[in-house]
Amino acid sequence: MNKITLHYIYDPLCGWCYGASPLIQIANTHPDIALALHGGGMLAGTSRLQMDSQFREHIIQSDKRIAAMTGQTFGEGYLAMLHEPDLILDSAPPLLAILAAEKQHQALAMLQAIQQAHYISGRHISDPKILSEIAREIGLDTTQYLSDYAQFTGEKLHCHIQHSRQLLTQSNSSGFPTLLIKQSDKWLRIPLQNYLGEPKKWQHFLDSLVAENQ
Repeated sequence: MNKITLHYIYDPLCGWCYGASPLIQIANTHPDIALALHGGGMLAGTSRLQMDSQFREHIIQSDKRIAAMTGQTFGEGYLAMLHEPDLILDSAPPLLAILAAEKQHQALAMLQAIQQAHYISGRHISDPKILSEIAREIGLDTTQYLSDYAQFTGEKLHCHIQHSRQLLTQSNSSGFPTLLIKQSDKWLRIPLQNYLGEPKKWQHFLDSLVAENQ
């Protein structure tokens, strides 16, 4: 039986992606599903964010909605980090880390570890040194990781982000998280948002999706 591929367009600094992470993990462990990750670069390059009081309040209120809908926890370390002066949020370094981890078949494990580090512990996941620590913590070969991280820096990361954004455009989608499946040369969006906080319903949906595509 051939696996069906779900294309996950995400950003490591997207709170709703963190909220959806239990559903993504279920999809990843489904025996008949393959998961392809596409980083969207929400806060990369010129879009990286220097925290101010207005955006901090926006994030805090959004996180409350995410927690209520998904049951995901936001830790005290994370809340403390949001109040640090001169805090900058940059998607590019964690995206590089995930692409590097993909070379060792651990892209999703790296994404999830980065999300835990950020949203629970309040570690600075825009810092390459912190990302190297996380790579070591999840058991990556750190020498290979550092080499791959360097190779993706620059044009390769830019091309990856551009491809992810093209997928959003081609599927008439916007924002993160977006989950797509390709059928008859057309991109169809999976209604991930309908299953937030509903893992059993999501599992049933995935089983039905697989059955329909055999």
